[in-house]
Amino acid sequence: MDKVAYLGVDCSSKAIHGVWIDEDDNIILQKKWGSKNKDFLTRFSEFGEDFWKDISTINYTLNSYGGLIACVEAPIFIQNPKATISIASVAGLVWFLCRHYKIKCGYVDNTKWKKDIIGKGNASKKEIKEYAIDKWGEIFPEQDFADAACIALWAKQEDMNESRTVNI
Repeated sequence: MDKVAYLGVDCSSKAIHGVWIDEDDNIILQKKWGSKNKDFLTRFSEFGEDFWKDISTINYTLNSYGGLIACVEAPIFIQNPKATISIASVAGLVWFLCRHYKIKCGYVDNTKWKKDIIGKGNASKKEIKEYAIDKWGEIFPEQDFADAACIALWAKQEDMNESRTVNI
């Protein structure tokens, strides 16, 4: 059986954070695509194009694993419609490009992965970071990397259990 690498993705209107883990839960790679531009459309174009360029190379490089499975945190409804649309656009771009490069990809609700990985569907950022540090050590330069690592772990568990609560 071929080995599989799992990508967890945490999206915001300012950046995409991705963490790849292997079947033994080892972190293979952490990568951030972001922009500090004030205008969302300009920002989105900048980091979206960078993600597009890199995902092809990363996919090719990690192809030695024989399989890649990605999971993107599903966009959440925020009371500000503009922010909700922005985050949904970023998550949709990630999903589309993963599928374009033949990476199996699905979405997971934040309360689902938090419940299954942390044990609490409403886990705080602090609790997520503590869990991630306990599991992998002090290797996360930003909170969003800890989230992405946990999402990758969730994707791996779903794949290993073949429970498929999302369409990956």
